[in-house]
Amino acid sequence: MKESSMEMKSSQELDWHISQFLEANREAMIEDAKGLIRINSVGLAYKPGSSQPFGEGCRSVLDEAIRLMQREKLDVTDFDGYGVKGELAASERGSIGFFAHLDVVPEGGDWSFPPYEPFVRDGYLFGRGAMDNKAAAVAALYVLKFFADSKLPLRHGLYLFLGCNEENGMRDIRHFLSRHEPPLFGIVPDAYFPLCFAEKGMLRADFEGEAADGNLLAFNGGTEYNVVPAAASAILRDVDPDHARQVLPGSFTVEALPEGVRITASGKAGHAAFPEGTDNAAVKLAAALAAHGLVRGSRTLRALAFVQECFASPYGHGLGIAFRDMSGEATINAAVHMENGRLRLLCDIRYGVTQEKSGIQQLLEEAAARYDMRLTRTEDSPPHYIAPDDPIAAALCDLANRELGTNQPPYAMGGITHARWLPRAAAFGPLRRDKPSPFPAGRGGGHQPDEAMYLEAIWDAFLIYVKAVLVIDKLLSEEKEQN
Repeated sequence: MKESSMEMKSSQELDWHISQFLEANREAMIEDAKGLIRINSVGLAYKPGSSQPFGEGCRSVLDEAIRLMQREKLDVTDFDGYGVKGELAASERGSIGFFAHLDVVPEGGDWSFPPYEPFVRDGYLFGRGAMDNKAAAVAALYVLKFFADSKLPLRHGLYLFLGCNEENGMRDIRHFLSRHEPPLFGIVPDAYFPLCFAEKGMLRADFEGEAADGNLLAFNGGTEYNVVPAAASAILRDVDPDHARQVLPGSFTVEALPEGVRITASGKAGHAAFPEGTDNAAVKLAAALAAHGLVRGSRTLRALAFVQECFASPYGHGLGIAFRDMSGEATINAAVHMENGRLRLLCDIRYGVTQEKSGIQQLLEEAAARYDMRLTRTEDSPPHYIAPDDPIAAALCDLANRELGTNQPPYAMGGITHARWLPRAAAFGPLRRDKPSPFPAGRGGGHQPDEAMYLEAIWDAFLIYVKAVLVIDKLLSEEKEQN
């Protein structure tokens, strides 16, 4: 590939070319994002060796991505249904990579519209996956299209990887790296500007305990580790529905069934890594059933007490793992369900960059034992860190602030992205912290009902990503020359 430099065009010329490109392609970008959103790409149970390792929906959305990449005449590689790569051009010098994902979390309830029928209103693109992460994936695809159309030369290769297991294990990026060398620098458009320099570790922990010695017949509150449950329900036998209605607050509903009484609690959904403003309905229900004497059975009550007392605080106080460092406070979330007379918890823990994972596991085992519960499984994703003064990270942070007219420092977060599996990478936009959300708490965001993406943020991010490629290309060349 030919040598490139930001000096090849003035900043004004480059801005003009980008604005002309956006003017010609905005509607196509929206339609491509809608096409991806229409596909229900919630990952299903992992099936290694299958042509659809995460289910038919994920396979379908990857097929649609392949169609879009082939339309743009990219060199396409299908990584066995785990993800796809579209490459503009390769280089012996190495490559710059964009990494996004097309899988989504389950839609849940309480939507104001069908979640897989996208539309644009008031400058927002609505639908499950609009914010997390399909609109950004399309923006990255069009960055490659911009370089193809403009013929701006680059010293390094440029590609886009789209995975389908980011939400539930990140096997997509790990499979990619088992067959492909990492990029010299990776841009992950799955967070906020100006730049994320640290991602907390993520520990998933499964607990279970006996709950068959009383009158609790069923309990269901959430299905995903990383989604705060917005609703939870329990079925109990030998409970007077009128008594339950009398003792429970108005936020609970009581329904008489042939097998017993169903009690339902409402909460506020959200991403497990950002618990502010959320309300875990499963924890709320467990607490109410015990507090009002609606549940019997000593072991069942202890299991519900574990849910209530250990997960009442989303910051780990009940489990004894509260911690704060440069990456913020540790957070926890639990989804709860009952199966074969046993209460099972799917627990999501986001722990500090400097927090010891081994110490956390010991504290979890000790907390479980106090309630006759058992820790049955853990799965760890270590923290990610890129020094804020890394030359490329610092340049990208400055670029984002300059283009957005902000003056924000790089930040750490509890959310996890593909960046953590790459040797040198950062989560970088397209979301903005300086623009308040017009939606009420618990709505409009990723992992929430009525998910929406502000389109102006996508257009701003597109410009930043084009310039970021040029900045990275130049700095990588300078680093190579210095070495």
